[in-house]
Amino acid sequence: MKKQYHREITSKALGLFFHQQALDEIIVANLEQDALRYQVAHDHFHYDSNSFAAGDAYCKEQRHLTLTAVQDGRASEARQAFGRLTHTVQDLYAHSNYVALWREENPGILPDGIDPESAFVLQNARLHSGKLYYPLEALSFIPVLNSFMLPLLPKDSHAWMNLDDPGRPGFDFALAAAIKRTRSEYEQLAGHFSKQEVSVLTGK
Repeated sequence: MKKQYHREITSKALGLFFHQQALDEIIVANLEQDALRYQVAHDHFHYDSNSFAAGDAYCKEQRHLTLTAVQDGRASEARQAFGRLTHTVQDLYAHSNYVALWREENPGILPDGIDPESAFVLQNARLHSGKLYYPLEALSFIPVLNSFMLPLLPKDSHAWMNLDDPGRPGFDFALAAAIKRTRSEYEQLAGHFSKQEVSVLTGK
């Protein structure tokens, strides 16, 4: 997802639960995952190049860091870890064919009906994510060059597969899935906390 959509997803999913300052900390950490230094050798941050096992392990690590930081009263560290987690889970839907597989199994269902944790999709042998073919892939990130680069890239490339903006078919499904999954991640974490510990994370 492009940065403005990561921000939108996170705000819509968590805005009711978090004080604005706490939410801002989470969003900053979320967006930092797209820093230039993380575009190479960090496929698991974005579920790119079929890095599903590594992406899942990274998410598990960030959940654990969030939990331990909250329990120790380290609010900023907890929010940073949770922000990193939200970015990765959001990218699953925009960087893979999750949406296409889910729609194939559920024809006629509107975007708000998407299940972000469908066992049918997550265990499907056809689930795959876009590969990054550098250096052409990097040039495709530049809007004025994108249309020239696409014909030169394989159909399994990130440039072809991504649902990063509204111009891509299925974007609305990816957006809805990411919002639901982000809220689910918060609710699952909050279930492990006392009321006081929830307040450490949310700032409320």
